[in-house]
Amino acid sequence: MFAGRRQQSKFRLGNVLKAASLGLVRCCSYISAFQGEVKSSEDLQKANGRVQILHLNSSGSDERSWTGIASKMFFTAYKSRNCHHIIKEVNLWDKELLQYDLSHVASKMRMVTGEDKPSDKENFEPVEKMVKTLFSADKLVVSCPMWNYSIPYVLKQYIDCVVQPGMTFRETSSGPQGLLTGRLLLLITSSGGDYSTGSMKALDYQVPYLKDIFGLIGFTDVTHIYIKNTAHKKRDELMRFIESRCLEEAAKF
Repeated sequence: MFAGRRQQSKFRLGNVLKAASLGLVRCCSYISAFQGEVKSSEDLQKANGRVQILHLNSSGSDERSWTGIASKMFFTAYKSRNCHHIIKEVNLWDKELLQYDLSHVASKMRMVTGEDKPSDKENFEPVEKMVKTLFSADKLVVSCPMWNYSIPYVLKQYIDCVVQPGMTFRETSSGPQGLLTGRLLLLITSSGGDYSTGSMKALDYQVPYLKDIFGLIGFTDVTHIYIKNTAHKKRDELMRFIESRCLEEAAKF
């Protein structure tokens, strides 16, 4: 099963990956989609032959967050199997991360229309840095508790930073096309109730949104660890479930 997914992922890479060093040498560039769109200042290259995993952590406290506990358990199991792989965590609660605001929107719009000022490029550089970090990842893990039927605002802020035309997707006559193709995505989510079936499923604006928005930029090979009913199940039962699912996914991811 895992081998089949890897073969499908390699097939989708097209010209994005160079077939060398066991298929791990990546040579990515931002593709121009339409006149005047935002583009990066340089190509992205990674030639160290090592798999890189990016973890977007919106879980908060690992000690009190079920998705925090699960992501830690997953990476422990994953590293035991893939000790040479590189894992980079972005703590989305870090106050030093870019606070995307209207000044960045204004800079982007001027860059799109070709009316940018010298200060716009400098203002938009933190966004490009975040996109470059995302492009450097061979695999992506997103840990995310449900907040008010949806996602924590820090994850939404990150998404609004990196989902940019000409940088992570391009517009085509048949609709948007993601540029981060051929990568695996693992979602680790939790909720106090069960939003997977019945009438409650219609209230889940978390998982469908995450699949759609990351699918927009190219992450179409998605697996999911769902920790449900955390408000009603006993801790021992949840811990057994988390351990079982993390070991299962670590063996395939």
